[in-house]
Amino acid sequence: MYLMKKFMLALCLAGCAIGAQAQTLTISDETAGSPDTQAVSINYTAGATDLASFSVRIDYDPAQLTPQTDAAANPNVNGCVADLPASHTGAFTACNNPSAGAIALTVTDQFSGTVLPTTSVGSITFDVAPGLAPGTVSPVEMTFLSATTDTGAALTAGDLALNDGSITVNVPPGQSFFSSNPVPGTTIDFGSAVVGNPTSPDETVTVNNLSTDTAFDITAAAGNFAVGSGSYSLTSPALPATVAASGSVDVDVNCTPLGRGNNTGTFTITTDADNVTTADYPTICTGLSPNVQVPAGPVALSSTVAGADPTANITVTNPQDGFTSTANGVTATAGAGDTEITVTTGGPTNIAPDGSFNFAVSCDSSAEGNFSRTIDFAWTDPVGPGTDSIQVDCTVSDTAPIYNSDPVPGSLLSLATAANTQSAPDGLDINNANTNPAGNDLTISSATASDPVFTVNVINSSFPANVGPDGTDDIEVTCTPPGVGTINGTLTVQTNDPNQPGGGFTYPLSCEGTGDALTTSPAAGGTLNLGTVPPGTTTGEGLISFTNNQIDGSINVDCSVTDTAGVFSFTPDPIQFTIPAGGTESAAFQCTPTDVSSFTADVSCTTPARGTTALDFTVACAGRPLVIPTMSRWGLVVMSLVLLLVAGVAGRRMMA
Repeated sequence: MYLMKKFMLALCLAGCAIGAQAQTLTISDETAGSPDTQAVSINYTAGATDLASFSVRIDYDPAQLTPQTDAAANPNVNGCVADLPASHTGAFTACNNPSAGAIALTVTDQFSGTVLPTTSVGSITFDVAPGLAPGTVSPVEMTFLSATTDTGAALTAGDLALNDGSITVNVPPGQSFFSSNPVPGTTIDFGSAVVGNPTSPDETVTVNNLSTDTAFDITAAAGNFAVGSGSYSLTSPALPATVAASGSVDVDVNCTPLGRGNNTGTFTITTDADNVTTADYPTICTGLSPNVQVPAGPVALSSTVAGADPTANITVTNPQDGFTSTANGVTATAGAGDTEITVTTGGPTNIAPDGSFNFAVSCDSSAEGNFSRTIDFAWTDPVGPGTDSIQVDCTVSDTAPIYNSDPVPGSLLSLATAANTQSAPDGLDINNANTNPAGNDLTISSATASDPVFTVNVINSSFPANVGPDGTDDIEVTCTPPGVGTINGTLTVQTNDPNQPGGGFTYPLSCEGTGDALTTSPAAGGTLNLGTVPPGTTTGEGLISFTNNQIDGSINVDCSVTDTAGVFSFTPDPIQFTIPAGGTESAAFQCTPTDVSSFTADVSCTTPARGTTALDFTVACAGRPLVIPTMSRWGLVVMSLVLLLVAGVAGRRMMA
């Protein structure tokens, strides 16, 4: 069982010591007079790790504390040479003084298979130096050196928690004693706030009374500024405030900066304590305000008469210089000057530190001239005027060409002609509407139609300023429709007019192809004659053809055949067609007459191209009699002679 325990302990120390509850070594906090003699106790609390020994270094200030020594001149650590409780008679402590201000302490439990229990390790007695002020705290601090388990495995500093101690000089009886956190002379940085606004959160000075029997009062808390300006505001406590013996009071204070930048001064707490009447704390109170920057200007705008109104952005910034706050309510308004210049984006807006905003201005270009106006900016600024301005100049000239046409852009050019023939032209009478004789020529760089059915011919491509329309077309458009119906398109004219729409000046185009949507062969009302053949003989094939002359859209044809004699055949049967645009379909007919008579069949067709009006056709054929050939008188003579010749030849062969 013992071996199993040792094995499991070794496994745990090797693999699961991390995260286990650490052991604790604590030095007590004590108070003493000056001079005086005072001991601090050392206590060990066992934890989850099987700690069997440890070594620590105990540091102290030799100018304030001197450890008492034994006969061997070692620090007189009570228990250094004394055994621990009887159940651990193998345990001992050892100590030495490696240097002034440091004691090395080692504690070991040598009893096999056991670990250090929770116990008092001992104590160290110090002589407290004379002349130390009440409230002086002399630390007694520890540093981890080493530690092992009962199996000899090494532990780390994290496995032994060290709680340092101290000796604090007592206040003489019957006297109050002021101390504070932070200590007087420590700078209080209130942070930053917009000028005229209090900092947040409050800063706290904790005033302590180290006396155990006498209270004192905080009678005042105020200050002044040496650089910049500001004010302090005491949030709590209400004054005067009593600090009880061994008690404390929190003094909560904020600052309102009244100047931009670092405002520095001194905050003073006044008391009636026996040791301190005034405690001074240097302060920093940072004031923030906007740092709005408006460009120097001027802003230059330019355009041509009747051109697009020129615009520009005025970028106002709020750069961070360490003391910049948000600029609130920034606005731009048109000030003194020509009314042709206006503000189109004027706020109000808020501009964050290192932010910017684009205010926009525009100039009316309807008339020629040179214009100027001041644009005024304003914002909320706690330390400054919060205003600035910039000049905007605008020049509107009248030299750019101005496109004009009759009809005006957007007007329909409508063309019509018989299908597959070229239409008569329609066109545009173009001129340069700039009436300034010094204006630039208007030039046409291209004129194109969106559909190849249209043909565009540019007759004149350059037009001087101040010359009106001449009544003749400068661009002509014709079309050749490929069928019956309408084709639409767009005429686009590109020029050097700086104000032409994106893509150019445009005109809708229409081309109408006229004629019958559906034509037939033979024509409607006509007859398909299949000819004459002997009775019982079938004629050759004849066709009734239907042609869809439309540009778009199919035509449905549905025909019925009335054949009272029953001598006609046709395909398809029934005769029904869907004819696509530009297509032709045919019905084939044949006739087999039964006698030597004439025969007809009526064909009636309906189609939406004709509404409810039928297309009627007649199919005809006839039967003819059989012809027996006859001879003339001379023919009989010739035939008789031939027969006699044949008979003579045959007789001679027989005689031979």
